[in-house]
Amino acid sequence: MMLHASARSYVCWRCAGGRLGQGALSPCLRPSPVARNASKISRHANSAPRRKLATVHHRQPSSAPEQEPDTEVRSINMPIREYLRQWEIENPLAGDMGATDFPDDGELSNNTTRPQNVGMAQIEVVDSTPLFVGDELVDLRSDDAALGPGDMVELQSASSRRPVLAICLGRINGYEHFYTISGKWFGAVSVKSLFIVKQFVSTEELEPLIEALPPTPTDSSELQLPQDLAEGPSRSAGSVLLRKMLSFAQQAETVYQNNAGILDASSSFVGHPTKHRYLTLHEIAETLFKNDSHPGDKLSTHSLYAVHRALLQDEAFFRPLRHIGHRSSYLFEVSPLSEVKLIKKIEKLVRDYLETMGGHEATELAGRSSVESFVSNAQKMIDESRKSREWSPYGIIGPFSNSVPPEPDWSATDLEILQFIELWASYQKFPRFSSLQAIGAALLRLVDRYQDARGYLPSTGWTFLQEIGWITPWEIPARYSIRFPDVEIKRGGSYLRPSMGMLDRHLKRDMLSLIRQPLNEVTAYCIDDITAREIDDAVSLERTSNPDEYWIHTHVADPASSFGADTPVAQYAELIPEAIYLPGHLESMLPESLIHDRFSLAPDRPCLTFSALVNTDGVVLNEKITANTLKKVIYMTYEDVASAISETRENPFPNSAKQSAFGPEPKIEPPHREMTRPDDLTDDQKSDLAVLSRLGKAIQAGRLEKGATPFFEPRPMAYVDFSGVNQKQLGNFISASGDPLIHVCYSKFSGTDLVENAMKLGNEVAARWCYERGIPIPYRTQPHALQNAAAVQQYARDVVNPLLNSGTRPSEEIWQRMRALVGTDSVSTTPGPHFTLGSDMYTKATSPLRRFGDLIVHWQIEAALLEEKKLGRQLNSSQGGKKITDDLSFLPFSRERLDRMLPTVRLCEKQARALTNIDGTDQWILQAMVRAWQFNEGTLPSTFKLTVSHRTNYRISGRLDWFDRSAILKLDALNNVVTSSNLRKGDVIEVRITDINTYSAQIFVEALRMVDRVADKSDVAEGALASRTVADGENTL
Repeated sequence: MMLHASARSYVCWRCAGGRLGQGALSPCLRPSPVARNASKISRHANSAPRRKLATVHHRQPSSAPEQEPDTEVRSINMPIREYLRQWEIENPLAGDMGATDFPDDGELSNNTTRPQNVGMAQIEVVDSTPLFVGDELVDLRSDDAALGPGDMVELQSASSRRPVLAICLGRINGYEHFYTISGKWFGAVSVKSLFIVKQFVSTEELEPLIEALPPTPTDSSELQLPQDLAEGPSRSAGSVLLRKMLSFAQQAETVYQNNAGILDASSSFVGHPTKHRYLTLHEIAETLFKNDSHPGDKLSTHSLYAVHRALLQDEAFFRPLRHIGHRSSYLFEVSPLSEVKLIKKIEKLVRDYLETMGGHEATELAGRSSVESFVSNAQKMIDESRKSREWSPYGIIGPFSNSVPPEPDWSATDLEILQFIELWASYQKFPRFSSLQAIGAALLRLVDRYQDARGYLPSTGWTFLQEIGWITPWEIPARYSIRFPDVEIKRGGSYLRPSMGMLDRHLKRDMLSLIRQPLNEVTAYCIDDITAREIDDAVSLERTSNPDEYWIHTHVADPASSFGADTPVAQYAELIPEAIYLPGHLESMLPESLIHDRFSLAPDRPCLTFSALVNTDGVVLNEKITANTLKKVIYMTYEDVASAISETRENPFPNSAKQSAFGPEPKIEPPHREMTRPDDLTDDQKSDLAVLSRLGKAIQAGRLEKGATPFFEPRPMAYVDFSGVNQKQLGNFISASGDPLIHVCYSKFSGTDLVENAMKLGNEVAARWCYERGIPIPYRTQPHALQNAAAVQQYARDVVNPLLNSGTRPSEEIWQRMRALVGTDSVSTTPGPHFTLGSDMYTKATSPLRRFGDLIVHWQIEAALLEEKKLGRQLNSSQGGKKITDDLSFLPFSRERLDRMLPTVRLCEKQARALTNIDGTDQWILQAMVRAWQFNEGTLPSTFKLTVSHRTNYRISGRLDWFDRSAILKLDALNNVVTSSNLRKGDVIEVRITDINTYSAQIFVEALRMVDRVADKSDVAEGALASRTVADGENTL
């Protein structure tokens, strides 16, 4: 959810800021400092018409003849609006001159020309459909904290520099309701906020507003109407909340005014000379106010808010990391002083050069020659690049067709200018309101090669970097927007972590050698995809004297026994706490050499075994954890195991199975392990696998009875083949010939669920084992669902699971309501139920080669195993009816240490998953679409069917029937097919692609005809049942 300023008439600052004769500007027309900076560049860029210097999203045909500058000075008596209208007629230009009020991602917003009035806010509802990833129901698109009634949040407007304070009234009928400091009410599915004050007002103070709320519509797109009509609680009903918010804002302003000298120079206190720092708001505030004469008040909420606002107003030093934020604080990326020095240097260089071009007092010749040298080199490189790769306005340049352009002789200043453009276009370091946006735009304009681009925007800067060879033509923008603290992005692929020397020198002999036992009589089955990079789990079966009882053993790779939790190897892994599987940018958590040569499961390799004694009804009778060494290992694929035991697993979503794959099939490299085929198995081995499958299904049936989600929806995937690419690093630049082949398809259901069920069981064993001993570990919980346990189980059984089992994809409203009941997954040292998995207690311990949280669990368990060996008994056990409380100081991680580090670990895990499964994959798929749509590398449908999901006052968004891609249908692209007011969520429109922006991951379409209309919501029994279920379970106050 974002906020936008309402449309109002205004005067363009480019015209208002021009030199109208020798008279001074009227105060009401005097532009803001940002506007003055941009206007100054616009006036002095060169002798071309002023109109051509606009740096925003309009397009300029390169074939249009340039006009002489308009030197006529208007009569002092001519009204300004009449003069402006006449000027528009005499200076025609295709496209829109000003920045848009409702910017799409990658565009600049109109926040310098609109009145900065928080009372003119409107709501844009964004897609918040939860996504299944692995074994979790998570929403990787959102980083919002769980809000409760009475919480106060700060909301940002894309078209305004002024924040909006609002108080959450609670979640009612699936929608969160808010009351803003301007006295307006609005409702939304969810909001994003970087600043939250929990329990700012009491539930009793909310009652008058809740009683005055209008009926909540079932369609989220209909939320806009009552808000536009100013329905909802009156200012009188909200007077208590208004006074409290106003008082809070005034207190924060007082703190700022009293500490302006410190807050305005915060970079001097916080910045490092050469390294980025990553600090929470609390840590920055403590640093700035450490000498405060009133230390008791230094971390009050209004003091924190004063610091928060001061940091966000900075143009270069402080930027909140995307996707990183939680309820207690969030991370700021603090630029090093050297980087800011470079930014200021390039800003001055460009401004001085433009002043010189404008006929003002000349600056040093060196400044002119530096900019001109850069422009000349850039032009040569671009011209050479376009001989082999066609330029496009879609965020990527065309396929390779000729020789690689030579590297020009770039000077040191040229490289600094390129670094500035990288900060602007790749890292998106500068806020939308920053005057530094104009510097990047001016540089692109001076290069004079992008007249046909959407505008001199960061997206055009991204294409510029591709053309000169600073980044590869297929670079993924999400790698720059989703960053990991203390990790640098390696141009051309992968990441750079700080050097920690030879990590293998920090490996130790097996620390569990005293208790590790070989599994001489056990056959362990490593079942995974043939393309698996690391083998970190296996499963085996042990029969007992009782034919109805079996031991299921989950064997997991054991790197934790080779290095401690405080070694450089552990520090290396913690920087990227979950492996990244983004094609072209694979990054393992641990060094690959250690994984393949020492830790990946193989004969005579160590493992940690999680064992459960299970009967044929799926009831767990006993559990244990042991340290072992594998001896006999069989490697197989899911499909071969299914074939060996004659198991057939149908795809529950036939529509996704029918969707034809797009693009050439990727080449599969032969595995680095000997694979076993079904015919190579003995009868006993086939029997063991069949029993393991039956037992796993019986255990899973028990989870389903508790309301577990039966399976996870397939998602679009991109597989990329780089075999035809020749990429070289030439100094600071990249030479790339050939292009990667992109294959798009839906993720496939594995041939058997044997491994999935066994891994869940192993994780449950680890959680219960640690809980019984009081050992703190990262438990995976759903705390909000615990409050709505009965409603969650009923909703899953009656609504969600029947749809999934029938092969029907649940609607967005159903997932939203499910999320309202379940909340978000949490990581805590306190155990709790995980409802969507159907587990009473859960952790993750079966992937220590690719998840840092699993490594933590292993370190804790292994320390406890050694301690129990020394004591000769179980920790915190009972003897003679008396409870023994043991000292747990021997553990590598205390509960307090874990509580401090888990939020950041969890959020970095979320970063890696978003990059791999959502943002990065989406951008690969869009690159495939552009190459087919514009460069004939594949065949796309000529038209698509768009299912409407959201409708606002300025655009419609929905999903295409092509790999579930999201698309935008602007109101001026409806083509009189239908009016916006008559569209409802679920309506289907036949559309055609008009634009694709791989930089911002957007598809734009135009309407061709209506295909289908949805039935009246009131007639849909499913919706009624869903509403009743949620209404029973939600806590609205």
